[in-house]
Order: sequence, then C-alpha cells, then structure tokens
Amino acid sequence: MIRVLIAVDGAACVRTDGDPAGAADLAVNAGAQLPVAYRDGSVRSRVESLCQALPGCPGSGLRDASASH
Repeated sequence: MIRVLIAVDGAACVRTDGDPAGAADLAVNAGAQLPVAYRDGSVRSRVESLCQALPGCPGSGLRDASASH
C-alpha cells in the first residue's frame, strides 16, 4: 500500500507539472495494483484529492476508474 500512496503522490506532482492526463493514468495504474479491500482510507482520500485537482475528462476518468476497480 505504501508504494501506491507514493505513486499517487507522484501523480499529483505530474499534475502540478502540467500533465493532467498523465497524472490520471499514473493514479489509475497505481490504484489497480491494490486489492479492492485496500482501496479505502488513505488511498481513496489521496485519489479523491487528485481527482478534484484534475480538470475535465482526466479527472472524470480517474473517478470512474477508481470507482470501478
């Protein structure tokens, strides 16, 4: 779970660098590495925070992917 949290934080950095689609891809890929039972708490909180920071489709796509996995 630590690796996924670090990957989501890295995705936030990619977003800050101006690549929202890349950030969404990184976060979705990181979240997909965890079993469903571990996708709550800190992971969900950080992904939701990143989703709120992503404009338009990348953020929506991340929300959809995190909900479906």
